[in-house]
Amino acid sequence: MSAYIYSIYAMISQRGEVYFDSVVMIITFVLVGKYLEILSKKHAVDTLDSLMGNTPTEVTIIQDKGKALIGVEEVKIHDIIELKSGEKVVIDGVVSQGSASFDESSLTGENIPLYKKEGDTILSGSICLDSHLHYKATKTLATSMLSSIVSLLETSLSKKPRIEQLANRLSGYFSSTILVLALLTFIGWYFYSHSFETALIVGISVIVIACPCALGLATPMATLVGISMAIKKGILFKEASFLETMAGTTILALDKTGTITQGKPSVVHASLKKNFDPSMLHALVSTSNHPISKGIQHYLEEKYTLSSNLCLEHIKSIEAKGLEATYQGKTLKGGNASFMQTQKDSEHSLFFFSIDGEILAQFELSDTIREGTKEAIQNIKALGIEVYMLTGDHEQSAKKVGAEVGITNIHAQLLPQDKAKFIEDFHAQGQKVVMVGDGINDAIALASADIAMSMGKGADIAISVSDVVLLEEDPQHIYEALKLSKRTFRTVKENLAFSLLYNLITIPLAILGFVTPLFAALSMSLSSLVVVGNSLWMRGKK
Repeated sequence: MSAYIYSIYAMISQRGEVYFDSVVMIITFVLVGKYLEILSKKHAVDTLDSLMGNTPTEVTIIQDKGKALIGVEEVKIHDIIELKSGEKVVIDGVVSQGSASFDESSLTGENIPLYKKEGDTILSGSICLDSHLHYKATKTLATSMLSSIVSLLETSLSKKPRIEQLANRLSGYFSSTILVLALLTFIGWYFYSHSFETALIVGISVIVIACPCALGLATPMATLVGISMAIKKGILFKEASFLETMAGTTILALDKTGTITQGKPSVVHASLKKNFDPSMLHALVSTSNHPISKGIQHYLEEKYTLSSNLCLEHIKSIEAKGLEATYQGKTLKGGNASFMQTQKDSEHSLFFFSIDGEILAQFELSDTIREGTKEAIQNIKALGIEVYMLTGDHEQSAKKVGAEVGITNIHAQLLPQDKAKFIEDFHAQGQKVVMVGDGINDAIALASADIAMSMGKGADIAISVSDVVLLEEDPQHIYEALKLSKRTFRTVKENLAFSLLYNLITIPLAILGFVTPLFAALSMSLSSLVVVGNSLWMRGKK
């Protein structure tokens, strides 16, 4: 603006040179730089558009009177929805009739189609690739997976990391400082050269070459790219600031059941007394969603013809121990050895059932370790992170699983508050802890950790207190989240270092009069593009 006004003055007074060409070139360089910045930011958040793209606003539901087309926001839990080939699922549900293959790549990053049959869960955001089926809605539009992901992604993009907030404050101070510095430069050069024109040009060069843009872009561009990369891998950061926190992780604490293992234990051995009543035990374990209870329930349903009219009373769930209820005046208990006040050595998980204090059945259950867990643990250790197992299971079973996946730091037979206490002890040692769990018993420990991470199919309370949600139940994604956070904030530091170095070198050169306004504009635009390019380069790094 100063150069433009001065050029008008020079043209009218016919004194000095005009700089209209320089003004135009300066504006051109700046606008081109801004355009490329906007283009890069748009590219970084394209994931949001891809998630919402072609999402139906209406669905066909099956009613007693026939089919009806209604708005997706009107769908209620238990409604039966018709889904045709090529359509996107917009409400979470369970297949009630038919079967088909589904593309869940927009949710999990996995391109391999998944076959779904009756009883299988289908997630909103996935696409039906073939056939046509009916499914029962298990959630509403607001609580379905797709809506949750979009909401969390929007939130994560709006929440700024602490380092970005600091950079923004510095940019504000920086701009004010540059204006004062440019004014002092103008005054100094005016008295030195006795030329208003020369002093003005040098002062303008100082303003133009200084680049608060690169400083302001250093963090948001890198975090935008990091969030975008994470969501494409099926990793959901609820806030961008959690990338910054996770980057400093020194300890990873893992629950066993449902995190290291699949969370679907099955009975491998049962020891039963003659007076054991499977229907009573089935009625008791049916009141719980714990994986062990589900494993016992499935075993009983396969082995026995069960009575379904048993009405239990005074049902209680004792945290990390078991279940208790009464039936016709008798006290029924089911749970681990600690709860039943008994001891037994086994490399498997143990479950006991008693009536009025007499143990009538004991079960040994084995859970399959998730594929790729051992490799994921090795990769995490290679990042310099210590790995701990914190589990409520008994020690022998925990050590067996630990030996198979390469975890030596094992703490077993822990109550929920014991897990939280371990994390507090880690904090007292100055450690930064990521806790991964998927059950109700993990909620306290998750809330105590610096970063809480849960599997997307875990308990709702575990997901609600989590900072990071893994949409795909793949242990390798824990490693990917940790690696991505470290890579993102290494890029942030590179961007900030470049921005500071650029300004430390170019501003003194401009003050000394070695830089023209045209070159200053080009340098300023290029410095911003270097920051943008370095952030986008993260996509190509391994």
